[in-house]
Amino acid sequence: MNDAKSKYRKLCRGNPELPLFDQDWWLDIACGGPNNWDVCIVEKGNEIVASLPYYKTRKFGFNLIQMPQLTLTMGIWIRYPSNQKYATRLAYEREIYLEIIDQLPAADYSYHHFSRHITNWSTFYWRGFRQTTRYTYVIDDLSDLDSIYQRFADRVKEEIQLAATRFKVVESDDVEKFYELHRKNFHPKTFPIPYSYETLKALDAALLKHNRRKILFAVDESGQAHSAVYIVWDSGCAYNLLGGANPNLEHGGSHSLLIWHAIQDMSRVAEQFDFYGGMHETIEGFFRSFGAEQKPYFQISKMNGKLFKFAYYMKQAVR
Repeated sequence: MNDAKSKYRKLCRGNPELPLFDQDWWLDIACGGPNNWDVCIVEKGNEIVASLPYYKTRKFGFNLIQMPQLTLTMGIWIRYPSNQKYATRLAYEREIYLEIIDQLPAADYSYHHFSRHITNWSTFYWRGFRQTTRYTYVIDDLSDLDSIYQRFADRVKEEIQLAATRFKVVESDDVEKFYELHRKNFHPKTFPIPYSYETLKALDAALLKHNRRKILFAVDESGQAHSAVYIVWDSGCAYNLLGGANPNLEHGGSHSLLIWHAIQDMSRVAEQFDFYGGMHETIEGFFRSFGAEQKPYFQISKMNGKLFKFAYYMKQAVR
């Protein structure tokens, strides 16, 4: 194990501020093994003050840095000195980012989805990176459930009230049952499921060990599951990691019921609820109907080498 990764593993064990998706055990699984990811760290006085883990892979002869399975965002994590003025904070970020950029390995193409808490990417722009703004939807404060419910769209409230008379919310540890329901929302040829059961099963075991997940089903009186959600959380935020409805059964508001139940459950362990995405048009409308606020996050990317650029633009041209 290299020195930076060894130090980062120690940081993960002793720092609850690190997001769930930056944790070393999450990366070991989501990246397909501990050798498939690495990390840039910045140290001051023998203390890590910043980090950026990254997933490295090789496809079609090209070296790539990309996002691992089931991981919407990663890094950069920064420990800021106390009582910094705004201008000083920006200068500090520039210093940190330059060190991180210098540590990133050469790659034909790299992209990172930064946490929505990273709002400054100018240093990356100055070093040749491009930025695409993406969005997720977040309920910022889970402390007042009545206020949250009142912000729901009327349609969602009606769905929840109807579904409560038809379905029972059941908590389960059956990750295989969840996967079988969730994969029915995808088409093997036109829109394949973007993660493997083996990855979900391994992550589920680790999440259960760390007490960081709940699987909820909405079942009818015969015991059939109509909808399901897979919720994970860290010290500050809960995430609607996965969810879906059985397309062969009537939904009857069952998914809305599950989301509301998950929000209530997560109010006991987290401050925020992140719907974990929202770039697909139909999904965006559903998330927005819960009164969640649109939050931007940055996709930072960079291409190197004429051969990769040629292959990339040829692929775009024939789509």
